[in-house]
Amino acid sequence: MNLYFILFFGFVGVAVADPNLLELQRELNDQKQRLDMLEKELRNKDKTEMQSVLSALLTKRAGGVSYEGVAFSATLSQTFDSSGHNKPIPFDSVKINAGNGYSPSTGVFTAPNDGVYMLYTSLSVNGDDALHAELLKNGVTQCQCTSTHYGTGSCMVIIPLSTGDTVLVKDVFGVHVRGSHLSTFNGLMIL
Repeated sequence: MNLYFILFFGFVGVAVADPNLLELQRELNDQKQRLDMLEKELRNKDKTEMQSVLSALLTKRAGGVSYEGVAFSATLSQTFDSSGHNKPIPFDSVKINAGNGYSPSTGVFTAPNDGVYMLYTSLSVNGDDALHAELLKNGVTQCQCTSTHYGTGSCMVIIPLSTGDTVLVKDVFGVHVRGSHLSTFNGLMIL
């Protein structure tokens, strides 16, 4: 038993006294302190500086032309009676309308700039209702969706739009489009 105690004590003594291990520990602590300092610097960077860099990059991306973002998102706050069919759905609760292209009273998005846009709609129905809707660009169907029995249908397209092009979501078949912010129409200029 004495032999085991001496060997264990000798092993611990060697490990603590190893100068290489102590040096590695010091280097590790120094690196941790430098990393902490860099993280603090990154967190404390002036946000306006980052915004100006982003703006400069976007201007460069747009070929030297000032880049203004275009994005909209709107939901339907109340159930829409679509029994007349072929009516644009006026998504009345606007969450964002950067570029002012979306009209909540008509449900029509008019492209304020030439570009490539991602457009998305998601439509819900109540109970035993059924719905068939289309997302149209200048009156031409780009995608369609259907929904039945408390379900949700959606469609998304990425298409080029020219300034003045119009996009809307139209009910083709159905009685009610569910409100309560469960039905949406969104668009974003991506290029």
